[in-house]
Amino acid sequence: MAPREAPPLLDPKQPVLYIEYCPVNYTYRKRALDLHASLAEALRTMQPQMQLQLRLNENCNPRIGAFEVFIAAHPTEDHHGRHMLWTGIARVPASAKVPHVDDIIAPACLALRLRHSHAGTSQINLVRTSDRDITKILQRDRRRSL
Repeated sequence: MAPREAPPLLDPKQPVLYIEYCPVNYTYRKRALDLHASLAEALRTMQPQMQLQLRLNENCNPRIGAFEVFIAAHPTEDHHGRHMLWTGIARVPASAKVPHVDDIIAPACLALRLRHSHAGTSQINLVRTSDRDITKILQRDRRRSL
């Protein structure tokens, strides 16, 4: 068996999307990559300098039936430092295990402090993109996936 190649180093100043998916279902990897691409594009509309990094099955022992999505503002080994965006473990059928970007965009923004209900406070990074623009991007992604 060939040795597993090391994943690329992560930029400590950029957020990371961690996805654990079941290797038995061969479509989960592609769907994880598509989800990352869609979320990264949506986040770049809010903060153009943001480069969402990706780690797939980081613990090397993904659970059967798993599709879980976490995000962290910076790379971290500590699982408590990551915010859970989605868990598909108990969802059936298998197609319901994988979220659409619409399902995770709001919690991702909250975890990364990109928007907040108290937008008038000085600690909040205001979003430069309107909700209408974000909706257009998400609708375009949804049409592509059909």
